[in-house]
Amino acid sequence: MKSESLITQVVDITPTPKILRTLGDIPFAAWQCLAELTDNSLDAFSEAENKGKVINGPRVDIHWSSDSVAAYDREIVVQDNGLGMELEVLQKAAKAGYSSNDPIHNLGLFGMGFNIATARLGDETLFLSATPDGTEWVGIKISFEQLIKEQTFSAPVVREPKKTPDESGTKIIVKSLKDGVFAEIRKKESAIRRQLETIYTPILSRKKVSIFVQGKQLSPRPHCVWSDSRFVVRKGVRVEAIQRINRDLGETYFDSLKNRYLTEDEAADLDVSISKGGVFPTHIVKRARRLKGWIGIQRYADPSDFGVDFVRNGRKILVSDKSLFGYENPDTGTDTSEYPVELGSTVGGRIVGELHVDYLIPTYQKNGFDITDRAWRLTREAVRGAGPILPKKRQALGYDGDNESPLGRLVNAYRRTDPGTKNLAVPNSLAREFAKRFFSGDLEYETDDKWYKVAQESDRERGDGGKGLTPVNSGETPSDDISSYLPGAQSGTGSHAAPSVSTPALPAPTVAPVPATSDRDLLIQHSDKEESLSGKYSYDTTPGMEITAWRVRDSQIKIQGSRVPCHLYQDGIEVDFFFDPTHPILSEYPLSPKQLLLQGLAEKFALRDPGVSIQAAFIGLVDNHLLEERINPQALQERAHSIVLSIREKLPSLLGHRFAKVKEVIQSVEAEEEELAKRLLDEAPNLLGAYQDSSEESIQSLAFVCDTTIKRLIAEFPEEFMDNKLFAQPFADLKIGNEAMRERLRKNSLERVLSYFSDVILLLQGGRTQSKQELLRHANTLSLLEGLLE
Repeated sequence: MKSESLITQVVDITPTPKILRTLGDIPFAAWQCLAELTDNSLDAFSEAENKGKVINGPRVDIHWSSDSVAAYDREIVVQDNGLGMELEVLQKAAKAGYSSNDPIHNLGLFGMGFNIATARLGDETLFLSATPDGTEWVGIKISFEQLIKEQTFSAPVVREPKKTPDESGTKIIVKSLKDGVFAEIRKKESAIRRQLETIYTPILSRKKVSIFVQGKQLSPRPHCVWSDSRFVVRKGVRVEAIQRINRDLGETYFDSLKNRYLTEDEAADLDVSISKGGVFPTHIVKRARRLKGWIGIQRYADPSDFGVDFVRNGRKILVSDKSLFGYENPDTGTDTSEYPVELGSTVGGRIVGELHVDYLIPTYQKNGFDITDRAWRLTREAVRGAGPILPKKRQALGYDGDNESPLGRLVNAYRRTDPGTKNLAVPNSLAREFAKRFFSGDLEYETDDKWYKVAQESDRERGDGGKGLTPVNSGETPSDDISSYLPGAQSGTGSHAAPSVSTPALPAPTVAPVPATSDRDLLIQHSDKEESLSGKYSYDTTPGMEITAWRVRDSQIKIQGSRVPCHLYQDGIEVDFFFDPTHPILSEYPLSPKQLLLQGLAEKFALRDPGVSIQAAFIGLVDNHLLEERINPQALQERAHSIVLSIREKLPSLLGHRFAKVKEVIQSVEAEEEELAKRLLDEAPNLLGAYQDSSEESIQSLAFVCDTTIKRLIAEFPEEFMDNKLFAQPFADLKIGNEAMRERLRKNSLERVLSYFSDVILLLQGGRTQSKQELLRHANTLSLLEGLLE
């Protein structure tokens, strides 16, 4: 009996009310608290829609007191105009850890999230709700100080009359604000608005619910991506800029009490139990897991502003997440980033996306998921496939073929960002300017038409081999008679008559001709709009000028009779800039149309703005608009590394069929073969044996040769690299003249490529500080070599 008494004896371990205040110590940023309370309102709208109930203009209002309100009276309010709830439901919603919501199909779970958010903001909360049929707002008052003082979890009921009979919804009023909370939301109001716009973009884009912060409506922040009609070609296959994803990841069991999916072992045990006649638990349900969304190419690159958003029930849980770009080696446990590899620190990445993962359960802070859960691993594999993405890494670890996952296709097809349609890229400084216009809502920059035209202009600049040649101006009446070009000479098409012996007549009074100046409208008819130069030009806080740039096609620009390389026409706020690429100033000197434009604008800024000198305006404009011409040694080295890496990875496919001969060339320089062996030992030890034995897999070892070996292989096997196989440079295709002539032409063609590649090797070797002229040479060489690469 004594033993039995001990077994049935219990003690009360109910925590003190202090635990509620302690919840406020859990790290939640101000925007996270506001989002947590907003989630509950959005869930109410979703539930009403699912039940077929109509709410007129559903909206959520987030606002707080002004500075003029005394500190002890300041409050933060989150209110919606939903259908509200009865007191019994509200009571349960306020309990820490309680949730009647479906954790799969809802954003906010009230319970812990509600208590953490309110406790983080202040010490007192009014939680009120009103139904359409009710006559008043009814709710509870949660005062931590009062609860702790009275050592109770009982909160008093509060009632307020409705202002109008038809109002309904829920409002949460937080008072007795914590130290620093009010200062934080006041100081970071713009940042909070942007963050809420970002995480709620999927919901805001549907235009079914409006969210206001301090009376200003939030707007969606869509991704600035190339349209799904754009593509590049890799290995003869089109790779669209947008990869759509719709994958069924199968069904599994979800435990609503534990708020998680069952593990594989638990699910197997449950299946066995049911097969033997066991009762299916009421708290476990079977859920489908469907991954939907897209990943694609952003129209601009950025060192940090890229990555994939993970969306759950309309809210972004992870924003610009880059975890999918990493590969963890299962043998070593090491994690390496596979994107961006080239130009990562200076140019950055441009792969973005939006994946809807309603089946994943977020953390309480809603800033991540359980990455140990099988559902996360299935999601990751559906997007990035099995094994590494980069070809060289796949070969080193023994994977066959390319990674054909959606992410694998994008990474391998869009790794390079050289401007042009080949890589679907725009000069990045200009792309960022365009992006500012896009995010400001400028409709002209919403579609990618303007961006694509700039990419086409980059193609023309890269491929216009004759742009440096100035056409001969033969004049209106071409003649071999020198005297006809002397001052006072008469023009005409006939022969010169002999002077008359008769008495000459008195000369008629002559009127000096008015020097001609090109008409703007006429120039426009003979010009093409240059999108890459058009746009707003400004510096610091100076009001800018909107420029429309024109490339003169088959005419000349004349100012008072003299031909000029460029001219600015201003009519009010409209400014047109015309430039003639065939003028000697542009074709024979290292000056660009943009440099001339900035010079002209500097003069106009100095005239317009008192106290501003031409020099100050020019320096400001250059610093703001010529970033792409800035000589940056680190950026040049990253471009050089990108070129070498691109060539190295293609060596197995280019030279694999001649491996025996290629191996002889490698072995002819002992130091280079030793370097190859070291690289194979460090990065792909399984390929070292293949190289030694010249087995079938040995061709993959060519992706690890050093830079100087690559140069020797190009020189030894030019026919495998030229003729558009790797370089857009003729070699075997040269059929002109006799054999001796063809050999000379082929030698010149090959030496051009080898010369460029030698400069790349020199740049990568680094060492001493190089002069501006040397860096300029490297920059030009890189541009030329990038233009030759297929």
